[in-house]
Amino acid sequence: MKRILIAFSCLFAISFTASAQPSEGLSFGAGLRASLPIGDFADGYSFGIGAELQAEYGFSSNLSGVFTTGYSSFFGKEVDLGGGITYKPDAVGYIPLLAGIRYYAAETFFIGGQVGYGLLTGGGSSSGAFNYQPQIGYNAGSFQLTLNYNALSKNSSTSSHIGLGAIYKFGGN
Repeated sequence: MKRILIAFSCLFAISFTASAQPSEGLSFGAGLRASLPIGDFADGYSFGIGAELQAEYGFSSNLSGVFTTGYSSFFGKEVDLGGGITYKPDAVGYIPLLAGIRYYAAETFFIGGQVGYGLLTGGGSSSGAFNYQPQIGYNAGSFQLTLNYNALSKNSSTSSHIGLGAIYKFGGN
């Protein structure tokens, strides 16, 4: 176990020294995402896990455009309806179609935002809504870590979650 911890620590330290600003041009990436529902969404769902696909186009050394899609599944949790009656909703799927920009404030640090359309699926039906996602992130050349707030808004109702994504990039920086 100590060897694994040392290996990960060395890999993490090396990644901080990598030149990580976006290169001009297109890069693609894929990775994993973990999410924690907040607000009303947390009343019925415990956590989400999924996969992401990303395309990023560097306009300059400090500015890029980004498109993200993927699929996450949010797992239902037992809800007390009162009087000893409980209910556990089925898992719900989430599919984002987001586009936005990122500003690289430092060599490895970026802030950004994306907007688009999000779909919630489950139980044989789906529902779409306006989707927005402000984010901060760490870029280490071949991989990125992002922390974001993600919300779907429709008819004065919002379903939101905090997400952590890890992307491996296949091209560019």
